[in-house]
Amino acid sequence: MSPILVNQLDFKFRDKIIAQVGGENLKHCLGCGTCSAGCSVREIDKRFNPRKICHMVLLGAKDYFKENPEIPYLCNLCGLCQETCPYGLNIGDLCLALREQLVEDGIGPLPKHKFMEEEQEFVTTPSFTLSLPDPDSTECKRVFFPGCNLSAYSPSVVIATWDYLRAKLPGTGIILRCCGALSYDLGLYSQFQKISQELENEVHKLGASELITGCPECYDTIKRVAPRYQLRSLYEVMAETGIPEVPKGSGQTFTLHDSCKTRWEKGLQDSVRDLVALMGYQIEEMRYSRELTRCCGQGGLIVGLNPFLVFSLTKSRIAESHFDMLTYCAACRETFAMHKPTSHILDLMFNPNWEKDKAKPINKVAVRRENQSLLKSLLTERLKTS
Repeated sequence: MSPILVNQLDFKFRDKIIAQVGGENLKHCLGCGTCSAGCSVREIDKRFNPRKICHMVLLGAKDYFKENPEIPYLCNLCGLCQETCPYGLNIGDLCLALREQLVEDGIGPLPKHKFMEEEQEFVTTPSFTLSLPDPDSTECKRVFFPGCNLSAYSPSVVIATWDYLRAKLPGTGIILRCCGALSYDLGLYSQFQKISQELENEVHKLGASELITGCPECYDTIKRVAPRYQLRSLYEVMAETGIPEVPKGSGQTFTLHDSCKTRWEKGLQDSVRDLVALMGYQIEEMRYSRELTRCCGQGGLIVGLNPFLVFSLTKSRIAESHFDMLTYCAACRETFAMHKPTSHILDLMFNPNWEKDKAKPINKVAVRRENQSLLKSLLTERLKTS
């Protein structure tokens, strides 16, 4: 690393980033290295050093990030650093602010993020987007929002989940579109705001005041913008209303992975465990679970920069398990399935072939898009015949 000259420091940049992350605590950084010591990415890729990132921001070393733009984009955005830091600093939020700055400077997103930008564009087009009320009800009180990943993973599971919600909670519509997480993680904040506003508009057009999502990423992303509607997790709703009638499990044990996006959502985590128990299955808790959970490897969109890093992070996470994996995030399911039989909790309820499908390979991009478009077609056709 070349020397940092005082006349090259940018204190306006420093103050802007600190203000953006609400970072008075950032100024109190002790430099203790707890964030770096517990970082899974740092263990594998030494270029990524959370303590150094914080230090460079506090110095106002804007040129460091312009010369090394991949550094902020290597973060999993998992939030573990905030849980372990004495001052609760979140290096992920710092990296998000730096990504936005790189976008503003015309550097980000990086060329390797092109396919992610294309993915974001697809899920905001009429090939996927759809808003429907409950066809069997005169009013729409709430909507089910499966999100992009669950829709791409299994259209049949999405439809069965919606049918379950309509039976338990009449007046539940459905909205297919993106929550904006891809734009948010890439640092495209203006685009993210636009997508978030479009989602809120669709909720209000249907007359709903509540949104139920089965995707942890969507839950976390939507929660960040403080929408003018009630946001609820599908799994908490299911725990309250009762599980569907499914064959009772035979006590099979799964290793349960908590999505890093639910790190501080104890109610959601408890609900998932209650549902698994009600279905007759057992859980092996991972060494790092709940508030200490680790990312599956795909978080933060780092796959575009370093697929080997994702592979290594996923293998490290799976090494904690002694049974088939179970998760409640479709993206996590697809990530783990590259290495080990993995099921989504909704498979246990709505996929009668889940035991065979737990070894199903991940869906490639073309299949993901086909599934997203198929889901829209199936729902549209059902509306015509209802």
